[in-house]
Amino acid sequence: MASSEIVPGIHMVRGKFAGEFGFISSYLLVDGEEALVIDPGTAGDPGGDRIGDAMKSLGLDVRKNLVGILCTHGHPDHVGGAGRLKRNSGAPVMIHRDDAELLRDPQMFLNERLLMDRAARFAMKLDKGPLRVNYRGIEPDHLLESGDEISVGAVKVRVVATRGHSAGHCAFYAPETKALFSGDEVNNYPNDPRKFYVDLSGSIVSKRAALDTISKLSIDYLLPSHDVPYLFRDVKLQIEAVKDGVIHLQDTILSHLGAREEADVVQLVFDIRRARSVPVPETMDSLLSTTVLVVLRGLKNAGLVRDLGNGVWTKA
Repeated sequence: MASSEIVPGIHMVRGKFAGEFGFISSYLLVDGEEALVIDPGTAGDPGGDRIGDAMKSLGLDVRKNLVGILCTHGHPDHVGGAGRLKRNSGAPVMIHRDDAELLRDPQMFLNERLLMDRAARFAMKLDKGPLRVNYRGIEPDHLLESGDEISVGAVKVRVVATRGHSAGHCAFYAPETKALFSGDEVNNYPNDPRKFYVDLSGSIVSKRAALDTISKLSIDYLLPSHDVPYLFRDVKLQIEAVKDGVIHLQDTILSHLGAREEADVVQLVFDIRRARSVPVPETMDSLLSTTVLVVLRGLKNAGLVRDLGNGVWTKA
């Protein structure tokens, strides 16, 4: 099956199962003879070929009918396929300006967006998971801002800059169908909406604010990139569960920091994993380490923790 129709005009193109990340999905918005792709996936999957096959099954041609490639953010599992799809279609690639650097220079994801040492970066080059950087950078054709509207046929899609998962993360809202394409801001992992990570440019404060903004939208269809679609009443439950996950992780870090009196990120990650106190990423230690550091920065701004220098933190 090339794609599945969620609601008339919205089709999910599902990639292969990617372990802890679940199925990576792209979405096609179709109105008349125009189509828009949201998140082309990795360099291999769903990627240009599977998206092209999905369009063909709908009676569309990727070169004639694809009007845009819209990226929620710049992580490899969301933009890796953008270059090939652009070459195949000629369609413009659009991304928020604060993640555009990752599109231009994919290695920046490993070098500047994750808390990784040299050995971990080398290991990532050999990794075959969805966060691998195995594609060339490209120049974005259009830089998005919050409030922008993208048209596909007569359908309008509004940009909602969330900036929690990464500095340039956006969700895309289609008011007519009440659909929200949430990328990684809501349901970053399948099966447990409380489980998430952010990169070093992200913000827990922005994530909580974005969730509040999203919860006020009229949403009948929540369409994440790593999970199944959620419909109607389940939408609010998922958003509230994500909020709970953020608050729980903040509280957990404060609790462990209070017990130790002073701790660095490595010690806090050890405590969190040993206590199994929150659902956390199991693969790639850097995802949890990075998220803990970003949470500490947010707690510092709130006056709840202090940075003692040399990577050591304490409760305020």
